[in-house]
Amino acid sequence: MKLTLTIGLILVAGALAQPQGRIAGGEDAVPGQLPYQAALSVGGSYNCGAVIIGQRYALTALTCVCSEGKDTPWPAVLFAVTVGSVDLYTGGKQIRVEEITINPNYSSLKTGIALLRLQEDIPSGANVAAIPLSQDIPPLGAQVEVSGWGRTTASEVNMHRTLQIGETEVMAPRECALAEKEELAVVENDQVLCLGHGRRQGICSGDIGGPAVYQGHLVGLGAQVLGECGDILPERFVSIATNYDWIQQQLQ
Repeated sequence: MKLTLTIGLILVAGALAQPQGRIAGGEDAVPGQLPYQAALSVGGSYNCGAVIIGQRYALTALTCVCSEGKDTPWPAVLFAVTVGSVDLYTGGKQIRVEEITINPNYSSLKTGIALLRLQEDIPSGANVAAIPLSQDIPPLGAQVEVSGWGRTTASEVNMHRTLQIGETEVMAPRECALAEKEELAVVENDQVLCLGHGRRQGICSGDIGGPAVYQGHLVGLGAQVLGECGDILPERFVSIATNYDWIQQQLQ
């Protein structure tokens, strides 16, 4: 039984833990600069970004906790978040996930979010803090900060050890639809926050679930990379504003 469980955990970790990429063209973060940033791991391996939003809660993207094409999360016991460090491999505190709740009101799997309830309170300190949630969608052209760990390009082997910070610009949701040659009706909705950037910039798949921040508030979670890491295409983020009421209900 123990051997079977161990093999199962390894298979699940392999299926989920496929991080691809850091903030291309980003800069190193320093301790305490992004105290809300967390790293989500599955089976002990880094999987996605996450964001601290309360004493015992973090947010990430739906696709970070489910198998591809599914909306049922893997068992919470497989997951943990690390907080309080810009170094992916050392420092900070790792806390196990106790419960995963999916907001059912998504238009597609790529616009879903997951609320992570942790097994214990997140310790307070200079390097750890929750970020307030935005009730508003940032205006077109607004400069939005994104962050994450990982590779610079899709072909790079190793994750980047130090948390990276990059700048993006709010674009119309239709720009993300056109980039993926989708029907506009599929993504022309307020659940999508489309963020553009220059060449050799932007997020990669390993940054999915990580924060997009405008004026000190969380406005989005990394959801989908529409091209290769660092190319000119924009990226799709899940809008926090359209999930705000649901999140607040879960926190009560």
